[in-house]
Amino acid sequence: MSLSSSRTFLGTALIAFAVLAVYGGTVGFGFVFDDHVQIERNPWLRHPDGFRLFLTRPFWGFYPDRGPAPSNYYRPVFGFAYSLVARIWGLQPAAFHAASVLLHAAVSLLVALGARRFFRDGRLFRNDTAALAAGLLFAVYPAHAEAVAWVAGQADLLAALFVLAATFAYLQSPKSLLGPIAYFLACLSKETGAALIVVLAAVEISEWRREGSPGAALRRAAVRLAPYGLALAVYVVLRVHALGGFAPRHYSVAATPAGAVAFAGALLARYLGFLAVPFPARVLTSVPAPTLLSPLALAGLAAAGLALLGLGIAAWRGRARREIVLPLAFLFAFLLPVLAANSIGGANFAERYLYLPSIGLAWLAGLAWSRIAGSHRAVTAAALAGLIVLGIAAWARSTIYGSDLTLFSEVVRVNPRNEIARNNLGMALYHEGRLDEAEREYRLALRLKPRNVAPLSNLAVLRERQGRSAEAEKLFEDVLRISPVHAVAAVHLARAQIARGDQTGAARRLDALFAAGGESYDALVERADLWLEEGRPEKAVPLLERAVEMFPGRVKGREMLGRARKVSPPNVETPCRRLRGGRTV
Repeated sequence: MSLSSSRTFLGTALIAFAVLAVYGGTVGFGFVFDDHVQIERNPWLRHPDGFRLFLTRPFWGFYPDRGPAPSNYYRPVFGFAYSLVARIWGLQPAAFHAASVLLHAAVSLLVALGARRFFRDGRLFRNDTAALAAGLLFAVYPAHAEAVAWVAGQADLLAALFVLAATFAYLQSPKSLLGPIAYFLACLSKETGAALIVVLAAVEISEWRREGSPGAALRRAAVRLAPYGLALAVYVVLRVHALGGFAPRHYSVAATPAGAVAFAGALLARYLGFLAVPFPARVLTSVPAPTLLSPLALAGLAAAGLALLGLGIAAWRGRARREIVLPLAFLFAFLLPVLAANSIGGANFAERYLYLPSIGLAWLAGLAWSRIAGSHRAVTAAALAGLIVLGIAAWARSTIYGSDLTLFSEVVRVNPRNEIARNNLGMALYHEGRLDEAEREYRLALRLKPRNVAPLSNLAVLRERQGRSAEAEKLFEDVLRISPVHAVAAVHLARAQIARGDQTGAARRLDALFAAGGESYDALVERADLWLEEGRPEKAVPLLERAVEMFPGRVKGREMLGRARKVSPPNVETPCRRLRGGRTV
């Protein structure tokens, strides 16, 4: 084995070992937060037509309980990845966490490969050193804990994997179709993947003199970028078709254009600062809207101005060093999509959004280390100690995502005024049987946001468990007054009416839910059961077909459908009533 091969093998093994040492334990974690809905309650994962549904509908289109509000999330490749794991290994958390660890290891190795290929200076030692330093730093960086340890972060891992593949293809095999295909898959993995075309354009702008003249450079850049532009155009068409608009939901975080600019500047400053010093942990964080002249907004806008100035200087010279331009372009370009606070809403500052930009940071660190490697043993020892400390910090941060209880306890500790975290901590405590503590969290969530139906509905469920039925029903009625499409409240009230012998009232309750645009598996099955009790199987069959289509793996609906079809009169025309998703019953 040659010296080069030995070093490559050793570097690969060290990076893989670092990933396993930090994140191997996450395979024993459970599902948390959105995982419960995206995976455990997602019928598309094992639906016969699931891949088409992910491609033609919003990512959350399987979940009618989210209500009629539009979605800004279109991530079919992310859905495909979930489906593949679910179809092969079932809904076991260990399988999904193992997939995240493997994806992070693959991305870390590609980061190292990029450093090796792009930082050529004629000295193999320096190339190997840059590659190893970049790969190890990326593997153990604490800001990646959210993306790797939380299964829902796989969207970022997939986008990074395809972005790197597309970057390598563009810079080394411009005529290959691998690049545009990988770019298309990056876009379909997560919205941030689309920003790669900005990175590639920055490289072309900064290196135009290598083509001899501006005209030749422009023609060559157009030819090289055209397939990527076509891939982006196809992605936009698919996205608009699935969502009904490019980003149809507006969260109204910033009320004016100046406010949006201020928010973007402040977010950029926060992300750059956290990228440099990733402490303390920021989990599901909502940041306040700044003023245009706030220090954070000004700092972010100044950083953006410096980045544009640097690109302008590089364009003027036309012979920029790729090992500088490419990492900086990665660092800034992939932050652009997450600066649009009105399109994100909710937890608008998240560590997982730094997964792609930190590739640029790792490359810059690798490049810097290649220049000082071997200068002094004490420096090398300090660098290794620093990596170990970062790895320990990343491991400790990953444990936050071990369970809902650990996750939301941490969020509440850091941000006690986060009503979403309060509600979810209450749910975690409820499932642990700690009802008094759960009630306290629900009430704190309601104090922070009085018309929040989630903690109100959860409080009603808690009252049911305590045997306080009258209080529970009153709370569910309050939920429906705020949100007539809340299926959980309607189903619980209908079941309470059925228990009292009021089948007619229960039927009206569920019909009102459907008329308002609400729907759920339980609501469809309960209403079908009432139709069957009335001796109207022809009314029950369409509802049960819809329920089975939504969740083909659930037994009750399938069994009821089989019985209803046996007694349903053939060829009977029944009035149709439109439900969500364009279906009629």
